Amino acid sequence: MTEQPTLTINGDPRQPRSWFVGIHKLPPDVIGSLVACPESDRLLQAMLRVRVIGPGVPEGAADDLPDVAGRYYILEDGVRFIPRFPFEPGVRFRATFEPRQIGLPQCRESLACEFSIPREIRGPRARVKQVFPTSDALPENLLRFYACFSEPMQRGWAEKHIMLLDAAGRPVPDVLYRPPLELWDRSMTCLTILLDPGRLKRGVGPNRALGPPLEEGRQYTLAIDSGMLDMSGRPLRTSFRKTFHVLAAVREGIAVEQWSIRLPRPKSRESLDLGFPRPMDWALLWHTVSVASEGGQPIEGHISIDQCERRWSFTPKSFWSPGSYCFCVESSLEDVCGNSLLGPFDRPLRSTGGRGCKTARWSRPLLIA
Repeated sequence: MTEQPTLTINGDPRQPRSWFVGIHKLPPDVIGSLVACPESDRLLQAMLRVRVIGPGVPEGAADDLPDVAGRYYILEDGVRFIPRFPFEPGVRFRATFEPRQIGLPQCRESLACEFSIPREIRGPRARVKQVFPTSDALPENLLRFYACFSEPMQRGWAEKHIMLLDAAGRPVPDVLYRPPLELWDRSMTCLTILLDPGRLKRGVGPNRALGPPLEEGRQYTLAIDSGMLDMSGRPLRTSFRKTFHVLAAVREGIAVEQWSIRLPRPKSRESLDLGFPRPMDWALLWHTVSVASEGGQPIEGHISIDQCERRWSFTPKSFWSPGSYCFCVESSLEDVCGNSLLGPFDRPLRSTGGRGCKTARWSRPLLIA
């Protein structure tokens, strides 16, 4: 498989002039063309651009601002942009890479990354707070992990410092999907780590050639090395290890009617609890399950998820009034294998059989009396 270019922001907060934008994993022939091109400066400026997007810049006005001035350096496998003046701490910037400008047919989409330089080093060093799923027994067709950190982190370090190890502590090759741009949330504290979807989908090329990423009956360890850097440029306080063994694959859609329900007492603030026969996707549970009044108005309250993502609990902001309610489930909810209300993750694309869901939301009435 051809490696995809990556876009990174690197630097040391103790040295303001050290920050730069980089493109890595460019093919040797592309590097050679850039070196030989008599108008390489113009080509590089069109390929890799950095602009200011805030603060004080109105929405949509960033496109009218000139690019950040700087110099381009062609490296052995990429390009580095160093601004003429250091990036100002606290100002938001957007770096974009346009592969079409240099004719990269294997990289069809542009890459973009928003960033700001930290003002100074503050607070404790970051650590891995938790990795989801939390169970130490996971299905063979597990789709993703979520690594949650205590402080905002930098992009560009996951490929080197996150890997899957076998029972002997050796890295297992070609099991984690390495996207061109790491899958961080807006806070830069939660990273989605995908297992290779091509190896999970039965019948497609990578699955036929290499088999599934995990094997039932084996033990693995997700290893997050302390070399991951936070926004202040400091490494993690310590490395993190999550060891688990592999169970049989789960290839069934989510059946909401199989969930257990524990209703609260009226005139109390007891939680309404939903129990699942298998673990659900931790991140999706937060915004795909909700409680509403009989008239469809959302009920305000606090959500908690525990029992290895097998229980969802809702505690209302106010006391429960006797009456009718309903809990609602969006069809985008998935279990840890990517199975949803619409069916299994690797169901045949043209299949019309099996369990399905025609609506975007599923709801069930509840009576608190």
